[in-house]
Amino acid sequence: MSYPRDRPQLPAVAMVTRRVHPAHGPGGLERHVYELVVHLARQGVEIDLFAAAPSTLLRRTSAERAFPSGVRLHWVADRWLPLGDRRGTVVVDRITNYPLWSCRVARQILEQLEPSGRLRWPIVHAHGLAGWGLARSAARRASASALVLTTQGMEEFRSHQRMKRWAYAPFRACMRTTATRSDAVVATDAALVPLLERYLGIAPSDQVVIPNAVDPEQCRALGSRSRGRERLASYGLIDAAPVFLSVGRLEANKGFDVLVAALARAAPALPDSWAWVLVGDGPARNIVLRALRVAGLGRHAVLAGRLGDDDLHSLYAVADWFVHPTRYEGSSIVTLEAMAHGLPVLASRAGGLPDKVDDGVTGFLVPPGDAEALGERLRETSALDGRVLGAAGRALCESRFSWDVVAPQYVALYERLSREAADS
Repeated sequence: MSYPRDRPQLPAVAMVTRRVHPAHGPGGLERHVYELVVHLARQGVEIDLFAAAPSTLLRRTSAERAFPSGVRLHWVADRWLPLGDRRGTVVVDRITNYPLWSCRVARQILEQLEPSGRLRWPIVHAHGLAGWGLARSAARRASASALVLTTQGMEEFRSHQRMKRWAYAPFRACMRTTATRSDAVVATDAALVPLLERYLGIAPSDQVVIPNAVDPEQCRALGSRSRGRERLASYGLIDAAPVFLSVGRLEANKGFDVLVAALARAAPALPDSWAWVLVGDGPARNIVLRALRVAGLGRHAVLAGRLGDDDLHSLYAVADWFVHPTRYEGSSIVTLEAMAHGLPVLASRAGGLPDKVDDGVTGFLVPPGDAEALGERLRETSALDGRVLGAAGRALCESRFSWDVVAPQYVALYERLSREAADS
């Protein structure tokens, strides 16, 4: 998609995020920011990306090659406090290193003030707590640049672990400050609007709903059915059917233990050839393995670990159902990827999932943490033609959640805020 040649100059944007693919991990936020920058650049938006410096020269080089040539990258030092990068200390990192980095990137951006007192970017778009340092800066507010905040998943507000909720209290306070001092707060799904009102105090009328997105054609191009069948064969699943696929970090909030319990309930009604493939890794891996042993489902299940894009999308291409049993969720990029491949979805009624999974049309929703309800839906898959649901999901993905549709919404937001700032 391209704009007419006579379109007025688009406002320049400073994009601020602590982590971005491929400089950092392959998570949903990291991939979302990367693809957002790429697709905005393709539409003519001038972008300076501020992110934490990669841990190695190889990662830095890889990231610099991945972005379009017009995107200027600014690496901001991200110093780790003792133990901040070790497993089990993620909360410590996020309530110490993250705010410190946010202040550091704010200082670097504010060094770009012009003699007029304005920033060279009419728009500063921050993701999560990356915008806190800018939000609390009087110099930024005086510069007349608009601050856009995308909140993403809000997991820090919804943990079911009491100690984790207590530990994240400072993080939540910083997020509220960032939200209330932003000129626009983006909710990545309509279902998240009441959550942003509840947790951040932002009225629905002051929120802008712009969904996260994927490139459906690219998703399908990455996948190969022959490669997917080879991958299943490598797991000993040559004739497996149906194949249930799940993707995500293995941690408590993703609910994979709930899915194991649901599969145990559904197994007697499923063909003996059924299989579950779980792609991802994380601290709950042993918990999932133990649950599978106790349930006696080991021969039906494969924990595939982390996979590259080609292998992952090839598994999407050959799976029969995508199952996302999360206890709480943000937008869920992996669900959109599954829909782009035409997979029907079984998911929790959590976070932004109801915006994507139209119950009974593109898949089915169950209450979070309800193994009985999920098990009942799994049993029903034997009698359902998932291809009809999958086709509806693919059409929905292409019409509402593709970058061709979503990127212009960001451009329109930037243009509106830039006009308002110029008129003030």
